Amino acid sequence: MIRSLQKTCLSLVLLFASAGCTDFVEPNQLAFVIGTGIDHAGENMLELSHQIAVPSQLSSTKGGSNGKSESFIVISAKGKNVFEANEKLQRKMSRRLITSHRTLIAISDQYIENNNTKKLFDKLNRDPANNQRDIIVVVKGSAKEFMKIKHPLEQLSSIATNKELRINGMNNYSIRQFFIEMAQEGTRILVPLLQIDNHDQPGTEKAHFIQFAGFAVLDNELKLKGILNDPEGSRAIWMIGKGTFHGLTIPWKEGNGTLSFRLTHLEREIHSVDGNDPKHILLTVKAQAYLLDNTTTLDMSEVDNMIALKKYLDERVEKDMQATLNKVQGWGQDIFGIGEYLHRKHPYWWKTQKNNWDDNFKNINVSVKANILLRSTGTSAGQVK
Repeated sequence: MIRSLQKTCLSLVLLFASAGCTDFVEPNQLAFVIGTGIDHAGENMLELSHQIAVPSQLSSTKGGSNGKSESFIVISAKGKNVFEANEKLQRKMSRRLITSHRTLIAISDQYIENNNTKKLFDKLNRDPANNQRDIIVVVKGSAKEFMKIKHPLEQLSSIATNKELRINGMNNYSIRQFFIEMAQEGTRILVPLLQIDNHDQPGTEKAHFIQFAGFAVLDNELKLKGILNDPEGSRAIWMIGKGTFHGLTIPWKEGNGTLSFRLTHLEREIHSVDGNDPKHILLTVKAQAYLLDNTTTLDMSEVDNMIALKKYLDERVEKDMQATLNKVQGWGQDIFGIGEYLHRKHPYWWKTQKNNWDDNFKNINVSVKANILLRSTGTSAGQVK
């Protein structure tokens, strides 16, 4: 009996010992990467820069530019690819690097100009340690300097940039979405373009705001084909189907004042004009409009004025949208997903076009039609006198 009890106790001890987590890492042994910057570093080389949070300072620091201690550090290393550079960074650290909490990946425009950007994304897609929720942006200038920015309102600039994009309706620019669009033969990629505020010099102790500079249009090889400014980019993401809301100010006829709207429930539809012609496409944009500022003499309590305003608003949106679409089409980059629509609607025709779609897209006749529903003209009819 005693011998059986001893054997049972010994078995339990061995069982508990074998079930222990031998590779468990405590939180104070981890370095949390919040943002990553990627720069060109010579032929076939890149420089990887991690923005790493300093947890002990986050609770005591009330904003990026306040406090005596830094809430983050930036470390950099060069390598032939992301993995090699990351391994060199790890050797500099006393804690294990963890990227599952990262919110932002910033790639410099110079890197895109000089490298095969597709190779950059292999580790980001293959490594299960990456969460693929990170927002991806292109930055003018140095991504390393971008990571070093001290934001005046937020404790980490990567978090601030992520919030700025999301609060302005740019939610669909994650790495995961990027990979989905890369895999589509009939779609090219549009990425937010950011830059450091030009009023201050980077590298100083001053805090900086991050400016939204528009959108970068990338071709099938992820090379930069063109840049859309802020208004053009806002129209483009509406036509792509990623828009959530849009602010619009237009002059009234003959320059008699201006009208400002908030547009919500943005939608777009693509279809062939006669149902069978793949070379003649109609792209329809829809929205609900709320008039928030009126400096014209229009009395919005009159039905005739509301009808005239709705017609004028449709025409103005159509004109601006068509100009933006024609500009992008001139670059041969189908960021609107028209090729994907034709792939589904006209599969046999698409097989003859897909291998040279960038050039073939230039020859597609795409017209834009707007249908804006005027939901509200505000609480007053005419101007306040």
